[in-house]
This record gives sequence, structure tokens and C-alpha cells, in this order.
Amino acid sequence: MGKINVLGFEIANLIAAGEVVDRPSSVLKELLENAIDAGGTHIVAEIRGGGVRSIRVSDDGCGMTAEDLPVALRRHATSKIKEADDLNGIMTLGFRGEALAAISSVSRITIVSKVPDAEMGTMLVADGGEVQEICEVGAANGTTVVVEDLFGRVPARRKFLKKDASEAMSCAAVMEKVAMSHPELSFRFIIDGKPRFSTAGDGDVKNVLYALYGRDFATRLLKVDGETEGVAVTGYVGRSDNCHGNRNMQNVFINGRYVKSKTVMAALERAFTSYMAPEKFPVCALYLTTDPRHVDVNVHPAKLEVRFSDERKVFESVYWAVRAALEANTERPELHLSQQKTFTPPASQAFVPVGRAPQPEQLTVAHASPAPQSTGAQSPQTPAAAPARATTAAPRTEEMTPARSLAFLQDLAQAQRGTLQADTRLQETAPATPKTQAPVASAPVPVAETTDTESVAPDATVTETTVPPFRFVGEAFRTYLFVEVGEELLVIDQHAAHERILFEELLARQRREGRVASQGMIVPLRLSLTPEEAVAAEEYRSEVEAVGFSYTLDMAGVLLVAIPDGISPDVAGELFTDMVTELAEGTGNPSITEQKRQERALYQVACKAAIKGGRAYGGAQLEHLIAKVLALPDITVCPHGRPIAYRMTKRELDKQFDRIK
Repeated sequence: MGKINVLGFEIANLIAAGEVVDRPSSVLKELLENAIDAGGTHIVAEIRGGGVRSIRVSDDGCGMTAEDLPVALRRHATSKIKEADDLNGIMTLGFRGEALAAISSVSRITIVSKVPDAEMGTMLVADGGEVQEICEVGAANGTTVVVEDLFGRVPARRKFLKKDASEAMSCAAVMEKVAMSHPELSFRFIIDGKPRFSTAGDGDVKNVLYALYGRDFATRLLKVDGETEGVAVTGYVGRSDNCHGNRNMQNVFINGRYVKSKTVMAALERAFTSYMAPEKFPVCALYLTTDPRHVDVNVHPAKLEVRFSDERKVFESVYWAVRAALEANTERPELHLSQQKTFTPPASQAFVPVGRAPQPEQLTVAHASPAPQSTGAQSPQTPAAAPARATTAAPRTEEMTPARSLAFLQDLAQAQRGTLQADTRLQETAPATPKTQAPVASAPVPVAETTDTESVAPDATVTETTVPPFRFVGEAFRTYLFVEVGEELLVIDQHAAHERILFEELLARQRREGRVASQGMIVPLRLSLTPEEAVAAEEYRSEVEAVGFSYTLDMAGVLLVAIPDGISPDVAGELFTDMVTELAEGTGNPSITEQKRQERALYQVACKAAIKGGRAYGGAQLEHLIAKVLALPDITVCPHGRPIAYRMTKRELDKQFDRIK
């Protein structure tokens, strides 16, 4: 007797179901995709018992006839494609014809459907893949699918499911992504009889994000809109103060399909370099539209992964679109005060804050003094109720004169072996003037060039922007500057602000030099490469050499004969390997990789050269820094991703003190 068995139809269906249906959320995903492909505009999904007890999805789409219903449960039965050539331009979410067959083989399924021109609808009931009943019923136009007792016939599969609450949250995550993928459709999601969320279906992505994640999330988003070489990128990314500890909030959609793309994620995170802390991840809802012939969606059983014919084109499109959105951002985060006011100041203590005796840690605002700077700084006034503060050592005083600033920055640049020529940072253009209550009209301040390398022409000139009128109220803790601008109060972190300004100026100056200079190797550096990396190094040789490398390839790997100027051989070897690895995977661009390396090197220069918190500086110097910040509205975070300023409106303060309601 032979050893090879031909499995029966029922067993084959159970095996196939494992590829498509592994938990309730995958069933919900398949049913939602069918509803969208059917042309539904209002889709309602309801689950009970985490989706194990029942899943119901209703739509108002085209519906199915009585003849089509039993055929829909067969394997490889679909209305999406007919010929092999149709696979080259798939625009529908489903096309394999496996979902309903797989679902019905591991559950009890009921389908009620009606086409618009029919007087009656049709109901089909199947259990374990076998049709048990087909009859006419009254129904609205569209289709309703009810899946009950999921994995009831496969108890081994059911025991691997998580608790109902966990499975329900997994279903909610799928529902959210489907709702984001088609903002033009209205979705409603119900869990155990309780509405979870609903979307309006007005086509506005931001309204969908508002419905899913709330007002606070939606108000901290930046709009993305760009196109490069036929790949259009739209949607939203979170600001630097709207990030996440992992990649779960990165939502990417290709031609209306939710996917997980390493290429897109790499481009997104690379664009956020110098805008977000390294340990954080950006959030997004990005929509890519491209020719379907350039995307292969038939590479994953659940269709969650895709393959592009040109990964680098997609990478660059996403990178430049997101980077442009970040650089165009002029919105500073808003500082809100607590709305809970549980105190009533006694009449005898009308001038004591919050109805209590003065506390040692109350905020002390020191107004900038017009007097000349001395070698030592006096300590702020200490309240009588806090004698312990009187013994605290005076803060370190450091006057950032132009000469000292220039010498310090030149020493740092020389230590980095770069060619950066730093200019003076906080020049005193005029003697300090006494403060008055009237706003100070500041002179025009040069604006640092954009960090987008493609938009900086070789003969680009520095433009000037008039600084809006402001009044320097004072500083707190020798770290935070309080500035009145119109109806808003800005609280500026002096170190973070100066660090970002220096970083932008140094980066713009370096990029004006054009091609990265090379330094020859006395002893060529040998590196080992995988076959894929070697192919990428040869295919993109001109681009890799444009960033300062010169090399030869042989059977043993690569021999570097020249490396970018200003970096050590060990760093150069790591950089070269990273470049060709990203090129082989389609998740990189040599010039962008080198650009990010240069930016990281400048982080340290700008950070060390910037003025420090906790040290005393002259009033004129701080006003010059404030003018720089106001002249550069798109500078909102430091290179490490921390905000450089918060804003508080006068209305917020008036409400806090009950001046208005």
C-alpha cells in the first residue's frame, strides 16, 4: 500500500482555513473586505464573546443572487478576477476566493443577501462547509453575514485563542484599520451590544482619526501631501509630541489596502531623524497611491505584506513627503493648566496663592536686568518661609561673549575633523535697554535655510523674516524664558531652542558645500558582503560614490580605497555596510543615509555649543535668542525631539483665575 494519501475535501478545507482564518479578527477582516468590494457605503460590524460566539457584518452593497450564494462558499470562487492577467492590476481587497470557504469550514455561517432589482432576498445556512438550507426571505439591499460558533468543529484551534476581551480588542484593531483605509465609507462597530465607535464617511481622514483616537490625538497631527515619480503620499503624521513607544500606531495603506511595509516604516522613521527621540516611534496614517501593476499583493496569506517593483522609489516618496510636512510645521504645543479649582482664598490672605502660606518651591520669575553683566550672579530672592534655600550655592554664571562663543565652537568643529566654520551665536547688537510694559519691536533676523537638501539651490540666499513684537517677561530657574507675544505667553527652554538654531545653521552651511569630500586610505579597508549586498553595491555604485566612497569589488567582498572625509575607518565601514544593506532591501538611499549620519554628528556639536540651563546669561543675549526663535516658526523641537517652547493663551489664564467663564 502506498504511503501518500489524498486528503478528503473536508480535511483539505480545514488545512486551508488555517492559512486565512487563525482568530476572530481575521474572520472580521475578510468579511469587511468583502463588504467594501461589494460597494457598501454603510457597513456595520458586531461581535459577541470576542468574536467566537458570533460575528455579524452588514453592508448596503450590490448583494448576491440565489444562484451565487452557494457558489460563494466554494474554494477559489470569486467575482474579482477571471483571467491570469487580472492579477497584474488588482484594485479590490479580495481576489483569491478562499475567505468564505475557509470561514464556513470552521463555523456555522448564515448569509442573507438581496440585489437591488429583486423583490425578495435569499438566505443561506451552512455548517462545516456544507449547505443546509437556502430559502427566500425579506431583506434590505445588500448582504449580511453572520458567523457563529467559530472553531466549534476544531477544538484544538479554539484552545489557543485568548480571553474574550483580548480577542475583542484584536477585532477592534482590525476594524480601526479598515475604517482608516476607506474614510469615504461609514463604519459602525459594536462589541457585546455596546457601540465602540462610528465614522461619518465624509472622506476626511482626520475626522476618522478623531473618532478612533480622540480630540487630543487628532489635534497633534501634521498633514502630508506629496508625490515623487508616480507615487503619491497623503495622510497625517504625528507631531514630535505625539509619538508612541512602538510601531503599533504606524498605519500604512497602499491603494486602499492596509499593509505592513518595512520600506515605508524605514522611510518614515528616517524622516523623523532630528525631530524625535531615538527611543520613540512616529505615529501615522499614510496613504500611498501608485500603479497597481507595480505592487504585488499576492505574497502573503493574509495579504498584509506587499512587494514593490521599485522599493527605492517608494522609500524616497515617503521620506520627502513626511520631511516636508515636518519642516513646514509652525505649531508649538500648548500648555494647559488644571481646570480643577477646589480652593477659596480667605479674605485675610487675599494675596496668598491657592489659599496657603508661601511654599519654598513656588515659581519665582526673575525679570531680566538691564545692568551690565558682572563676574558673579546673585541668587534669586528667597522667601522667608524657606530659610534652607538661603544656603544654596549661587548658580554658575557664564557670559557667552562673541569671542568665547566663536572659539568654543571652532574647537568643537576641529575635534570633529569637519570643515564647519561656526559663527557667533548670541551677538549683542545693541546695549541692553530697560524693560517697559510696551512690546519690543525687534529688527529682522536671518532665517536658517531649510533642511531639505533638494530645495536648497547652490546659489540660495538667506531670506529675512520680521520678528513679531514681543516682550521678554523674565526667566525661571535660569532655564525657561517667559515671552509675551500678542495674546499668548511662550515658555522657551533656552538650551533646547539654542541647540536647534545652531544645528540648523551648521547643517545648512555644510550642505552648501555639495558633494561629500573623500579621504584616501593608505591601507584599503576590506569588508565582507553578502551576495545581495555586493549586487547592490555594483548596481548603485554612482550613488554610493557620490557620498564620498571609492571601492572595488571582488569575490571576497569589497575593498574601500576612499571614505567620506571627517569620519574614522571603523565608522566608514559600518556606514558602507548599512548603505548597501538598505539598498539591497530597498529601504534606503545613499545620500539620505549619509545626510542622517552628518546630522547625528552635528547633534553633538550643537548640543555642546548651545547655552546651558541653570547658568546666568545677559538679558540682551537672551532677547537675541528669543528673536531667533520667533523668526523661525518652523523650529519647534530640538534635534533630540524635545519641544523648544510651549504656548499658553491669555484666555487660558483668564479662565484659570475665573476672570472669564
